[in-house]
Amino acid sequence: MHKHRIKALVALLSVLSSHSVIANEQLTDNTPKITALSHATLMLEPGEIVTDATLLIENNRIKSIIKDNDIPAGALEINLSGHIIYPGFIDPFTEYAIEYEAQSEDSDGPVYEIKRIGGNAENGAIHSEKEWFNYVYPNKEQAEKWINNGFTSVQSSYLDGIFRGRGVSLSLADKKANDIIYKAKANQFMAFDKGSSIQDYPQSLMGSMALIRQTFSDARWYNNNIAKSTSSTNNVEFNIALERLSNLKEQRFIFQTKNLNNQLRAARLLNKQKLKGSLVGNGHEYARIDELKSYPYSLVLPLNYPAAPTIIDSDSERDVSLASLRHWETAPSNAAMVAKADVPFALTQYGIDEDKFWPRLKQAIERGLDQQTALAALTTEAAEIAGISNIAGQLKPGYMADLVISRGNVFEDGKITSIWLQGEERQLINRDLTLLAQPYQLQINELTFDLNIEQDPSLSGTLSSGEQEISLANVNFSQGRMTFSADLTDAGIDGISRFTLWFDDNGIRGRLLDSNNQTVPFGGTKLEQVALGDDSLNAKSAELPQIAKQTSPNVAYGLLTQPAQDKLHIKNATIWTSAENGVLNNTDLIISRGKIEEIGSQLSTPSGYKVIDATGMHLTAGIIDEHSHIALNGGTNEATDAVTSEVRIGDVINPDDIAIYRGLAGGVTTAQILHGSANPIGGQAQIIQLKWGDNAEQLKFAGAPASIKFALGENVKQSNWGDNFDSRFPQSRIGVKSLFSEAFNEALAYRKAQRDYKKMRSSERRRTVAPQHNYRLEAVVEVLEQTRSVHIHSYVQSEILMFLRLAEAYDFKVGTFTHILEGYKVADEMAKHGAYASTFSDWWAYKFEVYDAIPQNTCLMQNKGVLTSINSDDYEMQRRLNQEAAKSMMYCGMNAEDAWKMITINPAIQLGIEDKVGSLVEGKQADIVLWSDSPLSVYAKVDSTWIQGRRYFSREQDKLAQKAVEKERAALIQKVLLSDDAHKQGETDVDLAEPEWHCDTHFNAWQQTAQGAL
Repeated sequence: MHKHRIKALVALLSVLSSHSVIANEQLTDNTPKITALSHATLMLEPGEIVTDATLLIENNRIKSIIKDNDIPAGALEINLSGHIIYPGFIDPFTEYAIEYEAQSEDSDGPVYEIKRIGGNAENGAIHSEKEWFNYVYPNKEQAEKWINNGFTSVQSSYLDGIFRGRGVSLSLADKKANDIIYKAKANQFMAFDKGSSIQDYPQSLMGSMALIRQTFSDARWYNNNIAKSTSSTNNVEFNIALERLSNLKEQRFIFQTKNLNNQLRAARLLNKQKLKGSLVGNGHEYARIDELKSYPYSLVLPLNYPAAPTIIDSDSERDVSLASLRHWETAPSNAAMVAKADVPFALTQYGIDEDKFWPRLKQAIERGLDQQTALAALTTEAAEIAGISNIAGQLKPGYMADLVISRGNVFEDGKITSIWLQGEERQLINRDLTLLAQPYQLQINELTFDLNIEQDPSLSGTLSSGEQEISLANVNFSQGRMTFSADLTDAGIDGISRFTLWFDDNGIRGRLLDSNNQTVPFGGTKLEQVALGDDSLNAKSAELPQIAKQTSPNVAYGLLTQPAQDKLHIKNATIWTSAENGVLNNTDLIISRGKIEEIGSQLSTPSGYKVIDATGMHLTAGIIDEHSHIALNGGTNEATDAVTSEVRIGDVINPDDIAIYRGLAGGVTTAQILHGSANPIGGQAQIIQLKWGDNAEQLKFAGAPASIKFALGENVKQSNWGDNFDSRFPQSRIGVKSLFSEAFNEALAYRKAQRDYKKMRSSERRRTVAPQHNYRLEAVVEVLEQTRSVHIHSYVQSEILMFLRLAEAYDFKVGTFTHILEGYKVADEMAKHGAYASTFSDWWAYKFEVYDAIPQNTCLMQNKGVLTSINSDDYEMQRRLNQEAAKSMMYCGMNAEDAWKMITINPAIQLGIEDKVGSLVEGKQADIVLWSDSPLSVYAKVDSTWIQGRRYFSREQDKLAQKAVEKERAALIQKVLLSDDAHKQGETDVDLAEPEWHCDTHFNAWQQTAQGAL
C-alpha cells in the first residue's frame, strides 16, 4: 500500500510539473511585435534609395517596405523624419566572441613532431578541424567596439596558424550564442604565418606555401580514399583536419597576409587550387592593383594608414625610404584606387583602433572613394564575404532587422543615433537630443532671440539678442518637448517667464507664460551653424597636393612605364659573341621583336629602327649568375628538416628588390635564385630574368629547365648551429651520404607505388587506396629521372667524390657543383662524369673547409675539361661579376674570351638555357649589354642593358632617375614637416626588415628574427 502511495505522488508531481511548464509557456508573450520606422530615407542597398517611407519590423525581421507610410493598425510608430536608415554594417574579419586559448608549450630545442591528439593534423600550424561556432560566447563590452561604429554583425575566427579553421558569422546582439549565430560554418581562415605552433616546420615563407600545397593535396587524397580503408593492408589513418577540408570547391577561404607580395602569392596559390575566397588587404593594393585584379578574389581592406615617418634631422631622414614616404601619402587613396579598378571589397576594423575607423573612412572618401561603394563595402560586399547575403546587408523583407539609423548622411556629417540588432533598438544618441544640436531663432511678438542649448555635462542654455545674453533655468527636455524659465525683464517682458517648446525637423513651435499668467504663442526656425574660423584649433587643415609617383615597383628607381621592345641597330661596336666567332671589331648588331636579327659589318639600317653609334664601346651578351640569393622574401633556407625538396624559391620571388636594378647596372640579365645550404636536399631553384618593373611571375625565365639545391659540408650537419641543434640526422659528413641514399630509395619506392597503382584494373583501383602524392618525394624522383638538375653546394674533395659515385650508383648525372673550392683536386673525375663547376674567383680561408681554396681553381678545372663559371652568392658581388671573371686572367693566365664565357655562355649551359641566352648569335634572345670599355676592365661601366630587346637600364636614364628621386624625396619630406598632426597619425610598421640573403642565413620568418647572416 505504501508503494502505491509513492507511485501516485510521483504521478501527481509529474502532472503538476507538466502543467507548470504549460502555465509558464502561456505566460510568455508570443504576440508579434510590429514596429514602424516611418518617414525615413531608406538605403535599401547601395544605389537604391527610397525617401519618406516606412520600414516595418516584425519581431527580429524586416516585414515590408511601405512607400506611402500607410502603417498597419497596432504597430508602434517611430517617426524618423530627417533620418536615414542603412542596412547594418558587417565586418567580415574579426576575432569577436571566440572564447578559446591555444595551449602553449615550451621547448629549448627544435621540435620536429607534435602530439597527435584526437585525429589532429601532423603539423601544428594546421587547425582546419576547428569550427569556431563551437567556441562562440558573446561579449557585450567587446561588441561595443563595432556597434558604436554601426556594425551589427561580424565574421569571426581564432586567428592563429596557417589553416585556422572555419569561421562563424554572427550578430553583435547581446543574446546567448544560440540566438546570434547567423552562419555556423562560414569561411575557412588561412594565413602564411604559422602562429603559436611550436613545431619548427615551416620556418620560411616558402615552407608555409609548400605545407599549404601539400595539405590541399592530402585533403583531396584523404577524402577520395577514406571509404576504401577497410583493412590493415588498405588503411588510411583518421585525420579530422583533412576531413574538414572535404568538398574544397564548395568552400570559401579568407586569406590573411601582411604585405602586398604575400597577398599576390596567396591569390596565385588559391587560384592554382581553383578555390573561391577573399584576400585580407594590407593598404598597399594600389601598387599592383592590375595584377590583383587579374585574380577572381574580393578583398577585405583595413584602413591602416601609416604614421608619418619621423624626420628630425638629416640622420633620421637617411633612414626613411622613398617607398615609405610614398606610402604615407598614398595609403588613404588605396580604397578609391581599388574601387576604380572594379575590384570588389569589404571594409574591416581589423588592425586599427575603433575610434579611427570613421575618420579614416571619411578620409578615403575625400580621396575619391564613392559613397555608394563605401556603403557596399560595409553591407552587400561584406555580407557576401561573410556568407550571410541571404539575411543581411540589405533592407529587404525577410532579412534581419539589423539597422543603422543616422541623422544625416553618415559618410559626411551625419551622426549614427541608434543601432537595431535583431529588431531591438540600441540608441547611441537620444534621438530627441539631436534636435538640440544646433541653434534656433525665436520670434516672440516683436522680439527676436537666438536659442542655444548646451548638453554637456547637463542641459543648459541661453537666449541672446545682440550683445545681451540671458541664462535659462530649470531646463528639461523629453520626447521633443522642452521647458525652461528665464528672466526677460531686460528685454521688456517683466518677471520670470516660463517656456514650453516643441521641436521637430521643421523648427520650433512654443508658448510663453508671462508673469501675469498670460499665454503668448511663438515660433522658431533653425539657424545655419557658423563654420569655425581658420584660427580655430578644431579647423580642418587643407590637405596638401599629391606628390608621390606610382612606379613599378613602387620604390626608388621604379619605372613609370615598362620599356617597349626596341627595333635597334647598334653600329661599330666591339662585339664579344661568347661563341665560335669570338670577339668581332667594328661590327653591327640589329635586334627587333626581342631577338637578335643580324650580326655583321656595315649593315644597312632597316626602316623605322633606332641607331646607336657604339664606336669605341663593347657589346656583350647579358651576364648570367648561376648562384644568387637576391629577389626573394621570407627566407632563403627552409632549415627545419634534412630534406625540404618540396619548397620552391619560385613561390617567393620579390620583384621589388633593388638588387634587381643594381644587377642590371652591372650587366646581369639572368640569375638562378637558389635555396640555401642548411640541409642536404634543399628547395627547388628558380631562374629569373632581371626585368625590373615586371611582377614576380613575369620575372621567371619561361621554359627554363627545373633545378634544385643540394648541399654538402659543415652547414648541413649543423656543426655551427649551437648546442640545441644536435638531434637532427645527419650530424656528420659520413651521415650525409646515408641521408641521400635513404631519400633516393624512398623516392624510387614512391614512384614504383604510383606505377603499380596505375597498372591495376579500374575495378581493383576502386577498392585500393591510391598512393598519396608527396611533393617532397616528387622532386627527388625528378632528380633520379634527370628531369630536374642538381646544383650542389660543395667544398672538399672527399664529399665531391662521394656524391659523384652516389649519382652514378643511382644512374643520374650531377648538374653543377657550386662553390667547389677544392674542385681542382678532382677535376679529372668531374670531367669524366660530365659535371659542371661554378666557383668563386678568390674566396678562401673564411671557414675551415675552404682552407685549401686557391685562386687558380678556375683554370685548373677548365684545363681538365670541366665547364666552369663564376657565381656571386652575394648581393654586392653580382654587380661586379665582370671583374670577378677577370681575376682568372691575373691569377692563372686565362685568356679574355674564356674568362668572359665564365659569366655568359658557361652558366647558360649549366642552367640549360644556352639555346636562348648566353651568347650573341642570330636568332637568340636579345639580352645584350653595352659597355663603355672592355667588359673585363676595372674601368668598364655599363651604358645600357636590354633583356628580350627591352632596355631595362640606361646610364643616362639612371642619372635622370637619381635627380627625380632626390626631388620627390625632398618634396615628400617637406609635406611631412608641413602636415598637421591629423595627417601624421597612423599605425607604425613593426615588421622587421629582411636581411640580405646568403647561403647560410638562418631566418625565422614567423618570429621575425634574423639569427645572423654571413
